[in-house]
Amino acid sequence: MAEVSILASSDCAAETAKEVVAVRGLAKRFGQRPAIVDVSLDLQPAEVLGFVGPNGAGKTTTLRILAGLLRADAGEGHVLGHDIMSGGPVGRLVGYMPQKLALYGDLSVAENLRFRADVYELPHPKRAVAAAIEDFDLGPFRGQRASSLSGGWARRLLLAAALIHRPTLVLLDEPTAGLDAESRQDVWRRIAGLAARGDSVVINTHDLAEAEQCGRVALFSRGCVLALGDPHALAETAPFSVVVIGGGDVHRAARLLDAMDGVMATYVHGQRLRVLMRPDALARVRARAEAAGLQAEDTPKRLEDAAFVLVKESLPGRGEA
Repeated sequence: MAEVSILASSDCAAETAKEVVAVRGLAKRFGQRPAIVDVSLDLQPAEVLGFVGPNGAGKTTTLRILAGLLRADAGEGHVLGHDIMSGGPVGRLVGYMPQKLALYGDLSVAENLRFRADVYELPHPKRAVAAAIEDFDLGPFRGQRASSLSGGWARRLLLAAALIHRPTLVLLDEPTAGLDAESRQDVWRRIAGLAARGDSVVINTHDLAEAEQCGRVALFSRGCVLALGDPHALAETAPFSVVVIGGGDVHRAARLLDAMDGVMATYVHGQRLRVLMRPDALARVRARAEAAGLQAEDTPKRLEDAAFVLVKESLPGRGEA
């Protein structure tokens, strides 16, 4: 398994001075349902950290705890020097963009931004609103109701509202969900700009190709962080091999290889088949493919592959990941 960076129990307070976020063993339940059971991670200044993993793995709950919107039931840690278990004023120090559009639909773009500026008690709210409108190209929509904006412009307004007080820690929950390619790139340009000026960003995303742009990723599963590290290194060190199969009917190839011992998954990509397997199955897969007149080629591992393998191997009855 890829190396997991975990803080020792005595390290959280010691790391406060240099870590933007340092938490260990966070747990949270909603009634009888555990949302997170063991979340340990850190975030460095000017770093972009991606939260990845399946639905219900605990990513959004963790973001909300870091934002000061939820109190963890157990664990320890600090966000921007504040003890998250004591309920300190973390919320005013971070910029949080939720997945759902948390805007006042009957208010205009400018009014929504002014409301957010007043919430943060900015000394010059009119100036802050004007700067946000200019920075996010919202001028043509200044007087338009938020409820009438398209999905892309509504998310742009939500991001502008999250950043209006110029926080040094920005938490983004699925900021590119439902956006077109140009809008997605605009979001990532802004994320890169935040990091370049020294701010730290945590982004929750289901797009594993997108997550590869992060400096590090935290892979969540069943309320725990399975792995934390560079996305490319995590993919390379995960315990699996991968080949692409071509030169024939990919659906026939999938039927041929799916049932083999050691094959973990197959994916049809256009005219080729991507095969994930345990390393000791590589020679057998190659031999069977070649015997069927197919071509097996090496291909780089991807974060998406590694996430699938590590999550699958962490499930009960699968042994240690």
